[in-house]
Formats: sequence, C-alpha cells, structure tokens
Amino acid sequence: MFERIASNDVIWLQDSPANLMVINAVVVTEPLGVETLRDAFQRKIFEGEGRERFERLRCRIAPKGGRLFWESDPDFDLSRHIVPARDPSLRTLAEVQAYVGVEASRKLPRGRPRWEIQVIEAFEGGASALLIRIHHSIADGMALVSLMFALMDEDWHRGDGVARGSLPAGPSRGQRLLRALLIAASAPGVLLRRLFWVPDRQGLHGPSLSGEKRVAWTEPLDLAVIKGAKERTGATVNDVLMASVSGAFSRYLGLRGEKAPPHFRVSMPVNVRPPWDPLVLENRFAAVPLTLPAGGREFPQRILAVKARMDELKRSVAPLVVYVLQRLLVTLLPGKPSCGLIDFLANKCTAVVTNVPGPQREISIGGSRVRSLLFWVPQRARIGVGISILSFAGKVQVGVMTDTAIEADPERLVQCFEEEFQALKTLP
Repeated sequence: MFERIASNDVIWLQDSPANLMVINAVVVTEPLGVETLRDAFQRKIFEGEGRERFERLRCRIAPKGGRLFWESDPDFDLSRHIVPARDPSLRTLAEVQAYVGVEASRKLPRGRPRWEIQVIEAFEGGASALLIRIHHSIADGMALVSLMFALMDEDWHRGDGVARGSLPAGPSRGQRLLRALLIAASAPGVLLRRLFWVPDRQGLHGPSLSGEKRVAWTEPLDLAVIKGAKERTGATVNDVLMASVSGAFSRYLGLRGEKAPPHFRVSMPVNVRPPWDPLVLENRFAAVPLTLPAGGREFPQRILAVKARMDELKRSVAPLVVYVLQRLLVTLLPGKPSCGLIDFLANKCTAVVTNVPGPQREISIGGSRVRSLLFWVPQRARIGVGISILSFAGKVQVGVMTDTAIEADPERLVQCFEEEFQALKTLP
C-alpha cells in the first residue's frame, strides 16, 4: 500500500509537546494472553472478511516530496505491536490508572505503524487488562468501534450494527449540488464567528499546559437511568449526557471556590459520514464547538436547553462546514500556519467531549469475555481536559483525562460526574 494521507487525517498528525494526538483505551477481559490476542488479531483483522478496511494498521507514515503518505511497513510484525505491559508489576486498578496517565504522555514509536496494545495478563479480580494506544491519524472513534466489532468472537458485520447489504442509497446529483452550495454560503459566517469568539477562561481552561496527563473514570451507571431522564424530558440520551457534563464542570469549579460562568464551550466530535458509506479506518468527523449552559439551573431545564442547541446543530450544515474548513486549512496552508490557525480556533473551548455508543450486549475477544471498556480522547492547543463517554452492555462510564497544570487529581472531576448521575436518579 502506498497512498497519500488525506487532509482529514493529516489534521491529526499535528501533535504538540503538551498534547499528543493519541487515543488511549483500557479493556478489561477475562484472562487473555498475549499470544491468544495476537492470534485473534491476525485471524479477525488481517485475514478475516473485510480485511482491506484495516490495512492502514500495517502502514507507517512516509514523507516524500513535502507530502505525507501511508506506506506498508515491510517489517510489520504483530509481536512489535501487541506486547506485554512495559511495567510487568502492574496488578491493581490504581496502578493501572497511574500507568495510563504516564503512557498517555509518551510518544508512540516512529518509523512503524503508530499503534500498540500492552497486555497485563494477571490483573486483579482474575482478569486481564489491555492498554490500547492508537494515533488519531489512523482513525476516529466511529471507525475504531468498527475495529472492535471486527475483533469480536461474535459475527457482527458492521461496527454500527447495520447488516450487510442494507446501506441506503446515496443522494442524487441535485442533492449533492444543493448541499455544496449551502456549505459554501455558510462557511464565511461560521469561520468569522469562531475567529471572534472570546476563549473560555476559568479553572478548567487557561493555564499553560505541562504535557503530563492523569486519567480517572466513573463507576458504571445504568443506561436505563439516562433513558429514563430522556423519556421524562423528551430529549435524547446524548442531550442528557451533555447536560451532565456542564453540571459536573459547574460542581468542580464550586469545589475550587470559583463561580461557574454562564456557559461552557466544548469541542464535540460530530460524525459526518453519510449513512450509505461503509466504515473504514479514517477520520470523518468535525470538531464542532457546542455551547453548554452552566449547571446553575434545574436539571430538567438544563437538559431542555442543551436539547434546543443540539436540535439547532442537527438542522444546520455547521458540522459539514467545519469539516470542510479543517480540510481546506490543511490543504492550502503549510504545516505550521495551518496548525496554528486550527489551534487558535480550538482554543476557544474548555474541553473535548465525545460520546461513543459501544456494543450493547456482552462480547468476547479471543474466547475471553469483555468486562469493561474505557477510553480517553486526546486534546489539542491549550485544551487540558478530555471527557470520553462510552456506553457498553447497558452501562455508561465517563473517562476523564486532565493535564496536571489544570488538575493533578482527575478523581475530583470524576466525583462531580458521579454526583450528577445521582441527581439524574432523582429527576422528577
């Protein structure tokens, strides 16, 4: 394989000393050995049906003539990518939590495909734990969920649960032209508004970052609680979760003795794949800024306020405009200027917040049942907070990543999320 890296993937090669563009995840399973996982990966991903979708995992990044290309690694070997944990003494949840924070600050090796899975075979509770690290240039969250589905022992054909052969037809030529005209007409206004936004300034955003990361996560919450709040307010699951984010941020600032601002801006990845396109490893999302109301108002009213803003976003072409603008900046400007402008726009936001729907039934890998899934989204510019929400098998968990210059103990923010979840249980 040798092909030019598309602009929508190049954007995520803009690592900085403070923020690496690496997605980190932890998967806890029943006992699972390194060799068993390598074998499952080889059979399911590189030899299974649809293996061409995952060929990028065998590719390294090759600069040629001032451009970047995906190039098949002639020395590719799974034994260099699926390995025992670098620290063989890891056993407990607390030790793994501290270790993930350290690893999140470490660059992936260059000169070969930028991903790795570290296996902790003897984890507490008679389990194993996998620390997965994959560079964001390879794929986004939706594509990586499809990778997870392909790795399962269960026979699921697509990562989004859509059966083979049921993809809807694409738009007509006239519909494509109309969409292009709407994007072109909306782009100047969207860009100008973002250029003149005042960046968020409070305890969660503002200081220069250290580049040292810490992670933590909530206890699992029954998805039924979220769905109950959704039904009572007429909102969506995502509306309820985003309202919980603003409430947790407000509670956290209260712990610091700060008054919450009227709103928080967060960068929210929005999938822009057409439903008729199959999932492959790539980045097809827009980092859309979303303004969340602060947590001072009652929970139901806050959910409805978030719903109104989300509904407006869904009706607009703003995600497509942002996606096109990101690609244009990378295509038309040299590396440093494009990175600087994208960082300038991103830095208006307090945090990166993403909500990824995972498998909604129990799954297994290499014959071992998966007990839990967690992940942490990377940040860019001077954003030092990442909030990653994942639903799995009827439960919801929130992963929190913070830069130590913002908060050295993300458990404080986790506590605020868990208080929000308790409040959801008593929602009238």
